Amino acid sequence: MDSPSTRRGFLKGSVLFVAGAAVSACSGGDPMAKARGASPAGAPKITLNHWYHEYGEAGTQQAAMRYAADFTKANPDIAVKVSWIPGDYATKWTAAVLTPGGPDVYEVNDVSPNMVKANQVTPLDDVLGAEKADFNPAVLEPYTWGGKVYAVPMVVDLMLVFYRPSLFQKAGLPVPTTFDELAGAAKKLTAGKQKGLFAGNDGIGPLATVVPWSNGNPLVRDRKIVYDDPAVVEVLTALKGLYDAKATLQGYSTDWWDPGALVTGAAAMQWGGMWAVPGMTEALGDDVGAFPLPAFEAGGKPVVNMGGWVQVVNGKSANLEAAKRYVRWLWVENTAAQTDWNLAYGFHLPPRTSIAAQAGKLRTGLAKTVMDATAANGVKQPALWTPEVRQPYTDAVTAIVKKDADPARTLAEAARRSQDILDRMPAL
Repeated sequence: MDSPSTRRGFLKGSVLFVAGAAVSACSGGDPMAKARGASPAGAPKITLNHWYHEYGEAGTQQAAMRYAADFTKANPDIAVKVSWIPGDYATKWTAAVLTPGGPDVYEVNDVSPNMVKANQVTPLDDVLGAEKADFNPAVLEPYTWGGKVYAVPMVVDLMLVFYRPSLFQKAGLPVPTTFDELAGAAKKLTAGKQKGLFAGNDGIGPLATVVPWSNGNPLVRDRKIVYDDPAVVEVLTALKGLYDAKATLQGYSTDWWDPGALVTGAAAMQWGGMWAVPGMTEALGDDVGAFPLPAFEAGGKPVVNMGGWVQVVNGKSANLEAAKRYVRWLWVENTAAQTDWNLAYGFHLPPRTSIAAQAGKLRTGLAKTVMDATAANGVKQPALWTPEVRQPYTDAVTAIVKKDADPARTLAEAARRSQDILDRMPAL
């Protein structure tokens, strides 16, 4: 979930909810004493700490607070402390769950076997219950280990290339169908202060991962690293050519998840997410379109990346059953909240198929274009392509594209490191 304006800002800190009342958890004094004063039923028996990363869309933080207040009103025996975590969220939650005071409930992008073994997550099949059949199975699969599901999806984020049709028309360019055509369009559309393509402030961004997919290489297959491959060498050589041509926008004031570069004309094309569709259409009207990342070449496959956020329960929580009760109430039973969270603050694909089928906002205009592209070309990241496993690859891409490292040798060395990390992961 990313922002049509900025992913940073809004309120910081934590707020405690007791029987539907909000009590500042950042202020001085004893917040539970204040809560007891505000709650005629007295203090709740349990306090859950719920962590969110810092979403950017206006209204998301207020929505999270509202959901917590509604839960505590219905469940006065359980207080919920909502914490809105700015900055490097992944580093912060990783450190927090190593301590006794870590969050009871938190959100992540990935669930690795290491997290399962370390009891940083707990099985949530009972939380999903009979409604599990209503969740998109492709979305559940990366969070399933040993036949157990360790996460409840909150949003599915659809990512592809957005562009300005008027600029394409003026330059006499068709929508690209291969990577060479994409690179050629980026070069032709680079003029003055306008760059042809924005994929990240480092000039590479998510293209490092999704372009190999478009050339038939998933980077990891089962428990085997497969990116030490001529097809990936070919891809990274092409990415380096695009980078060296200075046709990609770098060092912009916001990164690829924010559509500002496309909206302001700093870039003619931008890798981005469906969450930004309302803001882009408000700013640009009909002068914004979308297409999948093209097949790298004939025989390849176009790509729409299906990312997103999921809710997990800390397996070390002292309040495990209450935390699971809260997650089920919020992300399984509360279909109104799921609809609100996915469609009111930016556009996302609801993970429950019945809710997605009723999402009228996704059936028209640019959102429909994205949905149709996803139906034909949606790809979900392999479950074992975890942050630890992919770090050697990320470092190799930077060395190849930006520092002129030898592609084949650099990939081979990185693949050995990634395979070593993968081999040390528990088999579940």
